[in-house]
Amino acid sequence: MPNVQTVLGPIPAEQLGVTLSHEHVFVFMGGENYHYPWMFDFDATRAKAIGELREAKAGGVDTVIDLTTPDLGRDVEFVRGVAEASGMNIVVATGIWRDVPRSFWARDIDKIADIFVREIEVGIGKTDIKAGVIKVANDAEGVTPEAERVLRGAARAVKRTGCPISTHHWAPEHVGTRQVEIFQEEGAPMDRVCIGHSADTTDIGYLESLLQTGVYLSMDRYPGVEGRPDWRQRNETVKALIDRGWAHRLMLGHDYAPAPISASSKRPLPTDEPTRYLFVTTTAVPALIAAGVPQETIDLMMREVPRRFLTGESHN
Repeated sequence: MPNVQTVLGPIPAEQLGVTLSHEHVFVFMGGENYHYPWMFDFDATRAKAIGELREAKAGGVDTVIDLTTPDLGRDVEFVRGVAEASGMNIVVATGIWRDVPRSFWARDIDKIADIFVREIEVGIGKTDIKAGVIKVANDAEGVTPEAERVLRGAARAVKRTGCPISTHHWAPEHVGTRQVEIFQEEGAPMDRVCIGHSADTTDIGYLESLLQTGVYLSMDRYPGVEGRPDWRQRNETVKALIDRGWAHRLMLGHDYAPAPISASSKRPLPTDEPTRYLFVTTTAVPALIAAGVPQETIDLMMREVPRRFLTGESHN
């Protein structure tokens, strides 16, 4: 059994257990944790993150794939401390989200790949913490010229390292089609790619067109937000894809992005509300089972598929 790189170092893939495909430990938009640190209560933010991940661990979640990039305030040393305290396996990311740095706009694509490869093989920043996944993102604006450079750099990095790519994409406008085209143009192995936020559409034909290229889909953003499919509609889409034989390419998650706690706010009081990290396992999965999805298929999506995605193992 191969190893998977986590924020605490490599672990045997068999230890991944129940894995959430697309999450965040925290998000500081624009890297404000570095630029304006006086604005935030880091102790309270850390305590909240530890508490939620402990709750998720106690509730049966073993691993989260944390797709936080530099433009979302990535701080892997912070995450390492949270992982140590919570007992949660956390896979951290290299790559870039939607806010492509101006320095990338004219940087040679192979040099962009070099950055990602270093964070995979050597470590992130001045740490020895290695990325276990590459994050890229394209939203309603589509794949801009600047963002295309990031996608191509990621494709070249996965070819050099085998480290998988997980995307953010705007499913209502079928932006994943262009992402896939670019990865194919670069010769990236499509079984090392996951197209994220795919449950934001109920267009089964579109989702199957992606799956037919060999990629995985992250069916996440549970429980949904106003203006997009709610959790029941997301379940219906997942069930339709399962019925068409695609369970071996599906993963589930939330895209939970906890905001930092402001230094000017009062410390949050304990709440009886369950952490959002548990919505899939406590609400969505039981409803899928009630709709006729066998436990074996749930285990496939929650355990086996994430392991194959992170390791490159074949499902054959």
